[in-house]
Amino acid sequence: MEGRIVTCKWVKLACQRYFDDIRDSKAKGFYIDREAGDKAVQFFPTFLRFYEGAFDGQPFILQPWQSFIIWNLFGWKTTDGFRRFRVAYIEISKGNGKTPMAAGVGLYGLTLDGEQGAECYTAATTREQAGILFRDAKAFVEGSPSLSKRLIVDKHNIAYPATNSFFRPISSEHRGLDGKRPHIALIDEVHEHPTSLVVDKMRAGTKGR
Repeated sequence: MEGRIVTCKWVKLACQRYFDDIRDSKAKGFYIDREAGDKAVQFFPTFLRFYEGAFDGQPFILQPWQSFIIWNLFGWKTTDGFRRFRVAYIEISKGNGKTPMAAGVGLYGLTLDGEQGAECYTAATTREQAGILFRDAKAFVEGSPSLSKRLIVDKHNIAYPATNSFFRPISSEHRGLDGKRPHIALIDEVHEHPTSLVVDKMRAGTKGR
């Protein structure tokens, strides 16, 4: 907002909305839960380690723009205590780590979001596509002593027995999207989907949460 960081008008408008919302939050019926926002942001470097390339073994320290996204998603609450933002569309240029970040959101929803029986999904039109994000999640768990002690990792499922929760990839193949009640639904590469079926099915399933 001060002009020290070069960016486009859409980022400036998003930041302006953030400050406007802080100013008007009480009148609009929501507030910032700083503890919840910090908890979600700190989950990444505390529990997740990169597992390939130049950053192999290093903690997942969010970049400022990533922290802004996570903070907004988990820090804003309505006055009744629920999250203000329940759907997010995040568009990021290729090669900026959107899939690992989404995998981290899924693992946070699985382990530290306070939801019993949490159903967390990475959803796509094909199992292969959904598996890309899921592979990142598996690698993060396998590289984390804390998470690997608590979670059971299988080929197509990460289970958290303490809360009867799971994280798995699903697709529209063989009616795989029906009957789900997602706590977290991550839909990667939306531009490759031929229809809105996956998005609509996941959205409809959240009504039970």
